[in-house]
Amino acid sequence: MKNEMLLGPWVRRFLLEHLVAERNLSRNTQASYRDTLMLLLPFASNHAARAIDRMSSRI
Repeated sequence: MKNEMLLGPWVRRFLLEHLVAERNLSRNTQASYRDTLMLLLPFASNHAARAIDRMSSRI
């Protein structure tokens, strides 16, 4: 699977570039998004029966 299809770089880019650079959201809001993804990704991983680091933007 190509690296650009993996979900990890997209999540990182969303958290660092979009929330911080483009939206200029407060640290508390950034932390809320991060914490939500920390709950969502294990759930999605279990539901899709894939390791989190092997999840892609297309399942």
